[in-house]
Amino acid sequence: MALLKPTFFIIGAPKCGTTSLHNYLSTHSQITMSIPKEPHYFSTDIENGGIRNKQEYLSCFSHGDKKTKAVGESSTLYLFSKVAVENIYDYDKDSKFIVMVRNPIEIAQSFHQVALKVFGETETNFQKAWLLEENRKAGKKIPKGCIDQQLILYGDIAKIGQQIERVISHISPENIHFIMYDEFKNSTKLEYNKVLKFLKLKKEVPISFPLYNKSQRIKNETLTKLTNYASSIKKKLNVRTRFNVASKIHKLNVKEQPLDKLPQNFLLKMDKFFGYDINLLSQIIKKDLSKWRVLQ
Repeated sequence: MALLKPTFFIIGAPKCGTTSLHNYLSTHSQITMSIPKEPHYFSTDIENGGIRNKQEYLSCFSHGDKKTKAVGESSTLYLFSKVAVENIYDYDKDSKFIVMVRNPIEIAQSFHQVALKVFGETETNFQKAWLLEENRKAGKKIPKGCIDQQLILYGDIAKIGQQIERVISHISPENIHFIMYDEFKNSTKLEYNKVLKFLKLKKEVPISFPLYNKSQRIKNETLTKLTNYASSIKKKLNVRTRFNVASKIHKLNVKEQPLDKLPQNFLLKMDKFFGYDINLLSQIIKKDLSKWRVLQ
């Protein structure tokens, strides 16, 4: 059997329920989802350990069988990438795209936890990390173990309205499907069935809808810094290993815990920062997002 090629992509945004959707879709008899979930083959402008070899990329779908009618992957930085969707379009102009959206303040705060675990962030206080953004854009205050400074710019990461505005220029309206995080969380079965309809597949609902990739916190900050630094050295030396020890340590070094509640004055500053982007997203997806705004 020839290697399967992807036909649809869950391109983001990060921390919007993409892991759960990926896993639910993987249970459908007509769908093959990539292993691993996020190969990041097409985001060639981001240094995050993505697969760069075409054969290695296609092998992510090698477990599919003759029943497969749709093949997907869920690299959540494709939306943030300035080239990924264009690269996908060049690869296959008929590709379908799923975009999951969430309050950008929540995305920024949640992604900070990801950056602490995976991307070499060392500032554990989100408010302080947020205030470092302008310095970091100027190449200052970059942690030694950071693999790509773009991935610790939380304001940029969470400006999903502008990101979507950019990518839809490459996508026909019938080939893109939006999912609101809150609606997916509260009406999972309904939103899941909408995805199947978008992909033109039969209804086949999982037995249950467990939550995946919940909010997590670092247990030991020193251990995180050491593993991030080791990962950055391995990357600079262009060393790829089958078994990622650092990744396994990261998984053991986190605990599930809700995000900290942010002070009202800080929330107001973030609301001002994201105000234009929220309005833009509202226009694009034709949804009232006023509930995301912070009240004075």
